[in-house]
Amino acid sequence: MGTWAAYLACQASSDAEKILPAGDAWGPDRWEGAVAPGWSVAETEILAVGDPEAVLAQTSGHALLAFVLDSDFAHVMGAVDGETRWELYLNEHHAEAYDAPLPEVACAQDADLHRQITVWTKAATGRVVSPEQVRKVISTRRVFADDALRSLLYVCGIVTEHMSFGDDLPGLCS
Repeated sequence: MGTWAAYLACQASSDAEKILPAGDAWGPDRWEGAVAPGWSVAETEILAVGDPEAVLAQTSGHALLAFVLDSDFAHVMGAVDGETRWELYLNEHHAEAYDAPLPEVACAQDADLHRQITVWTKAATGRVVSPEQVRKVISTRRVFADDALRSLLYVCGIVTEHMSFGDDLPGLCS
């Protein structure tokens, strides 16, 4: 059985731990000590978040909300001032098994989505990433969608260390 979790990363003007509803039994933040300055990251049980848009509406500045389903795939939303600007799936090939609505263009092939994320990242963290770097993170199939999410957070500059369960490809985030 894999991870069933919701993650919220937001700029420090919004405190992720105060916004994200607490689950009944959930451990401490796994990114403690690796969160970039000016950001907060929290995690909770996936069932604790009933309305993703309501969670994002409480944020100011840039925020990223992600749901990892059984470690198979992740649904990720990037927002600015509480309004969703982009959405994607990590390990998208598993989404259909969970009855997730598939986009018309696969996330890994959606050049406009990659560009939106690079613009969002530059405004959110000051980090300049190329659409190719974004595409690589989105398109790489991993054993654990958790690792794909950690790669995305690292590439976007929200966390300062790239942590994984070990199935990442060498040089993925360079």
